[in-house]
Amino acid sequence: MTRELVIYSGRNRPDLTPVYRLFERLTGIQMTVEKVYHHDAEQRVMDERVDPRADLLLTNSQLAVELARPTGIFEPYEATVAKAYPAWLRAPDFAWLSFTAWPRAAMVNRSVLPDAAAWPARLEDLTTSRFKGLIAHAALVEMTTVAQFAALRVAKGDAYTVGLIDALFANGMAIYASNLQTREALARERKAVAFANSANIHVLYMEGNPVGEAWLDQGPSDVGSHVEAHTVALLAGAKHPVEARAFVDFLLSIEIQTLLARLFGETPVNPAAAHGPVRPLAQIKRLDAPLSKVATLMESTVTLLREKGFDVRDDSG
Repeated sequence: MTRELVIYSGRNRPDLTPVYRLFERLTGIQMTVEKVYHHDAEQRVMDERVDPRADLLLTNSQLAVELARPTGIFEPYEATVAKAYPAWLRAPDFAWLSFTAWPRAAMVNRSVLPDAAAWPARLEDLTTSRFKGLIAHAALVEMTTVAQFAALRVAKGDAYTVGLIDALFANGMAIYASNLQTREALARERKAVAFANSANIHVLYMEGNPVGEAWLDQGPSDVGSHVEAHTVALLAGAKHPVEARAFVDFLLSIEIQTLLARLFGETPVNPAAAHGPVRPLAQIKRLDAPLSKVATLMESTVTLLREKGFDVRDDSG
């Protein structure tokens, strides 16, 4: 009898096909992966909760699954690795688990700023005249954009966050319709700095792009960097729960955590993994913004960013 596993993936870039293929070939479990737009993933699961079609949901945000958790669409799973997690890397009841972290950093165009001594060290540096007209940022359609500013509101307050946004725009910060277009603008328009997840910087560098990774606000008196994570959740009523749990264990294993760091520059959540050039979580000063508090500010942060000019659409098609 063929063993099966069905995954809905709202995390689709970089593509996890190497991980799926390896699991399938090692276990004989036949996998079906359906890519779902990340804003629609949780609603898709909600719509099918009476008769779930998928067994697992993979997403690119802790916030989305945490907001959906009270509906009961997830089946908690206390994976061995996750039991040792810091609390922020999992749901309180283990309904969702992080499988790689994505710290926010400044992606530096080294053809514009070849001297690392000139790179920004704090968010406030980007409001100074030496970066005027040289900053790129993604629009609010990207969860990373909303989450970072919501987290800043929690950690530093509304006055600080609004003041920072205003100062960045006054300094000529340009907004692009997606993270992809933001990265492209860095080279095409010779911007100096773009806000990015650290994994994106690694991937671009490995493709031969002259980019560098500037870590912001890591000093003793600094606020720290915003850190979120990709997540996996077992669906309540899943038809293949044994296979689903086996895949979660595989995803969190030393082997796969090392593979994800090697392939995509993703930050392992299993501390025993080989990190290579990826900065370990333990060496990142993280913004003090509890997920529960960030989640309550997401909707109002969308409103704030829309009012400030982050609602940029892609009309090319």
